Amino acid sequence: MKRDFAVAVKAIVVKGDKVLLLHRSAEEAEHSYMNRKEKWDLPGGGIHYFERSEDGLLREIKEETNLTVKIEKAFSLYDIIKPHIHLCIFTYVCVYQSGEVVLSTEHDAYYWLTLEQLEQYDIPKWLRRDFTKVLMEMQ
Repeated sequence: MKRDFAVAVKAIVVKGDKVLLLHRSAEEAEHSYMNRKEKWDLPGGGIHYFERSEDGLLREIKEETNLTVKIEKAFSLYDIIKPHIHLCIFTYVCVYQSGEVVLSTEHDAYYWLTLEQLEQYDIPKWLRRDFTKVLMEMQ
């Protein structure tokens, strides 16, 4: 069995009192290496060899959303360990700086959500928890 190791970076992007939630496209979900069933996403992705995690994050955010952000702080590190892969995901809190959202083919919709609006979407508990924590800290 081939085994692999990868590092990914993700962003909780804050704009005022809202966070950015992305909806994965059917094509992206179908070709997903890790989580085909999850329809919600944060901007981000894999970093390249010799690429700093922060640089990779800014590149991925630009590629996926066309937004310019400022990285505020590291938020979490999460390991996904399966028989075929070990994936480390670094999540950062980022603050919107400029731009209008233009989605790549990886996503087909986006939402800027307030704390109250989070309850209206069927998002995973971990994502709701992280969004809530970040929004509460940013108030």
